[in-house]
Amino acid sequence: MERDPYEAIASIYDFIMRHVNYRRWAGYLEALWTRSGLEGPEICELACGTGNIALELWRRGERVLLGCDISEAMLKVAREKAEAVGAEVDFVRADLRDLSPLGEFDVLLCVYDSINYLREDEIHEALLQAYEHLRPGGAFIFDICTEANSLKYFRDYTEIDFGPGFSYERRSRYDPEERIQYTYFKVRFLEDPEAYCETHIQWIYPVKWVLERIRESPFELFGAFPDFTFRRTEEERGDRVHFVLRKEGRWL
Repeated sequence: MERDPYEAIASIYDFIMRHVNYRRWAGYLEALWTRSGLEGPEICELACGTGNIALELWRRGERVLLGCDISEAMLKVAREKAEAVGAEVDFVRADLRDLSPLGEFDVLLCVYDSINYLREDEIHEALLQAYEHLRPGGAFIFDICTEANSLKYFRDYTEIDFGPGFSYERRSRYDPEERIQYTYFKVRFLEDPEAYCETHIQWIYPVKWVLERIRESPFELFGAFPDFTFRRTEEERGDRVHFVLRKEGRWL
């Protein structure tokens, strides 16, 4: 049975991504907004998934007010996790292309290559939406995965694994001519004869192309940083690049 992206895998997403060091990632994001001049900001995580980054930042004492995602199935998991630890973080449904349900924040985060799910003509609108929901002087921090990452890890990748009460198959392939990465999941749950399938499509944008889109937006570029470093780049370096953008005005 074909499902929308992140619907079938929502309940097992944290198992699939158990290799990710969210503590390290949260610390890096803190360092990025601090270096850009923000201290103790009010934060919203866009495309938050099951809330791993938002809740890790909350554990570190940051003022995380909100997480949003387009997948209600992922948000359900995030809410359950927040309730389990007593985190006062709200999780609501919102699309990167339409953030109208949100208020204004000092920092907007959008990580784990969520931007790569947007088509070329949607990137500009996503940047405008983020700009509208930042307070003056606020920061928008997002990342992309690079072509080097796709070629190294996902050009022809297969993973089969088993967890408590489920199994899954994950297959990825990268089309270098189209610069599109395809990922297919097939999930089976114990005592359920149905196999649940979903397809993920990510567009792998050149770093210079992303920088051009940023310069066409109202944002000011603070820096683009490859592979969890603080070395600025405008070149195609590393597996992942974080971009830090600032909204004009004075942050209070």
